Amino acid sequence: MDSSGYRSDGVGLAVAIVNAVYGAEADVDDGVLLEQTMQEYGVMSRALTGREKAGLRGWAGHLHNVFSADSADDAAHLLNQLLDVVVTHPYITDHDGKLHLHYAPAEADPLHRVQASTAMGLAIVLCDYGMARLGVCRATDCECVYVDVSRNAQRRFCSESCANRTNVAAFRARAKSTAAAGATS
Repeated sequence: MDSSGYRSDGVGLAVAIVNAVYGAEADVDDGVLLEQTMQEYGVMSRALTGREKAGLRGWAGHLHNVFSADSADDAAHLLNQLLDVVVTHPYITDHDGKLHLHYAPAEADPLHRVQASTAMGLAIVLCDYGMARLGVCRATDCECVYVDVSRNAQRRFCSESCANRTNVAAFRARAKSTAAAGATS
């Protein structure tokens, strides 16, 4: 699988922003995860204002809806709505030693840069691969999202931790059911 949009920072940033807001640690977080994500992806290096945190949380909700869409058509409709409100100014840069595309100028405010980058990145993935690569974790009580980069597009969990927890719970439920069936025989 080889697509510049699939590997773009916008796609990874979309996952990271949504998971910072919807992840298990988000309930006790006061924007620290959002700030760390913004710094990790080079969007900004200063503290977020309260208004920026609120804007990012709202944007994360819109992105989560794209990941949880029932079909590619539904996801495309949602992304088109997001693309309607985000003004993009694509340009090529080589600040990391290789040419790549940015969708908003470096001087744009952080929220605008996140919106442009994530909407365009997810639009490219959706157009190239459909919904097979986008998903919400199937673990109970987990709302984190993922982009499946595996060869066979079989990912169903946001992390190995969620996959293991779900598989262990299923194993225990089967064992309990088997034991109960054996006791009634």
